[in-house]
Amino acid sequence: ETPCGLSVRAGLQPGLSGGLTMSFLREKFFAPASRLHQIVSHAYYWNPFYREKLSKAGVGPDQIHRAEDVSLLPFTDREELEGDPWILLSVPKNQLVQAHLSTGTTGRPPLYILFDWEDLYARGLMPLVAEAPRARLLGIEEGEIVFSALPYEVSVTGLAIHRALQDGIGACVVPVGKGGFYADPLKTLKLMRDLRGDHLFTTPSYAVHLAELAADSGIAIQGEIGLRSLWLIGELCSQALRRRIEDLWQCPAFLYYGSLECGPVGLECLMQDGYHVASSFVHVEIVPVEDIPRADSEHTVGEIAVTVLWRHASPLLGFRTGDLGRWDRSPCRCGIPGPRLHLLGRKEDLLEFGETPRFVLELEEVLLGLPGVSPWYRLKPEARSLRVLLPELRQGDPGSLRELIRDEIGRCFRVNCSVE
Repeated sequence: ETPCGLSVRAGLQPGLSGGLTMSFLREKFFAPASRLHQIVSHAYYWNPFYREKLSKAGVGPDQIHRAEDVSLLPFTDREELEGDPWILLSVPKNQLVQAHLSTGTTGRPPLYILFDWEDLYARGLMPLVAEAPRARLLGIEEGEIVFSALPYEVSVTGLAIHRALQDGIGACVVPVGKGGFYADPLKTLKLMRDLRGDHLFTTPSYAVHLAELAADSGIAIQGEIGLRSLWLIGELCSQALRRRIEDLWQCPAFLYYGSLECGPVGLECLMQDGYHVASSFVHVEIVPVEDIPRADSEHTVGEIAVTVLWRHASPLLGFRTGDLGRWDRSPCRCGIPGPRLHLLGRKEDLLEFGETPRFVLELEEVLLGLPGVSPWYRLKPEARSLRVLLPELRQGDPGSLRELIRDEIGRCFRVNCSVE
C-alpha cells in the first residue's frame, strides 16, 4: 500500500510499495488511514459545501479509507472558496478560537481559514508531542532560543510556528516579527545580539535584508549573533540563494514548506534535498498539468494537491494549491524512507521567453550562481529575450558584470539577455 501521506493520480507512476512510514518532526504518530476516513466523514456530515460536492461526485465517506481511495475525491479549486469566509466552517461557530486569511500576495481574493481549540492545541501539535524525540527533523531542543521573524498579523505563519515551537517542543520563542512599527529590523538585530539565540525562522528575502542591515550597522553576525540554523519559509528559494544566505549567516539554512490553507506540508532534513512530507498532517498528490515543462526526462512536474488531515474547523479535501512540484523517489541519505517532494514554484512563476517556458527558480539559480549579482534582481521576459534589472553596484565593474550575465543566460537558456 502507498502511505497516506503520498500518492499520485492517473497519468503518473504509482507510488512506492511496502509499509512505508514517513517521519515529520517525530516518528510514530497514529494510524493515518483512520485519519483520512475521519476527516472525510467530518467534512461530509458537517460542511454543506463538501456534502454537496461529494454527493455530486457520487462519493461517500465509507469509500475513503486508504491512500488509493483519495483518487475518488473531487478536487477543491481555490475559486470555489473565494468570497465566502464561512464556506469551510465545519464546527459550531461558537467553538472557533482563531481565524486567518491568506496574504493575497498572488493578487487573488483571500481565503479564510478557521480553527477551533483542538485544531490548535491537540490535533495541531500531535506530531510535536508524540513519542521518539530523536526523529525531530527541526533539530530544535527544549529550552533553546528561537527568533521568529515572521508576520504575526492576519497571516497564520508567525503564530503557527510560534505555537509549534513553544507548545510542541518547549523552546523559548522570541516573536520579533517581520518589519513594521514595533518590529523594526535594526531592533531585531540588537535583540538577537543581546540574547545570543540558537535558531531563526524567517523568509529568504528578510534573511538577506537582516544580514545586509547587520553589515551596514557594524554587527558581526558570526561573532555577535552566532545562530546554529536558519529555517526559511513563505517564499521560493533556489539553491544558489540558500548558499548566499548560509554565507551571510555562517550557519546551515533549511526550507520549510507550508501554507495558510494547508498548514505544514514538508520539511527538509540535513541533506537539504527535498521535503519529507508531513504525512500525519497532510495527504499530498501530484496532479498532471498540461504545458508544464518537465524538470528532466525522468521527473514529471504537476500541481500539488493537499488533503488536510488534522483541521476540523475548516477541512480541505484535494485542495489544488497552485504550487508546482515533483516527486524524488531516490533514497535520501538521511535514512528516512520514501519519496521527497521538490517545489518548483507556482504556475504564474513560469516565464514565457525564448523557445521554452522557464521557472523563476531556474533563472535565479543561474543568476545568483554568478559572483557580484545582487539577490534583489527583477526579471522582465519579452518575446525572444530577457531583461535583467539590478541595483546599482556598490563596487566592481558594471560592464564586466553585464557581460558575464549576458553570456551565462545566453548559454543556459539560448536567449538574448540585456542587463540594466
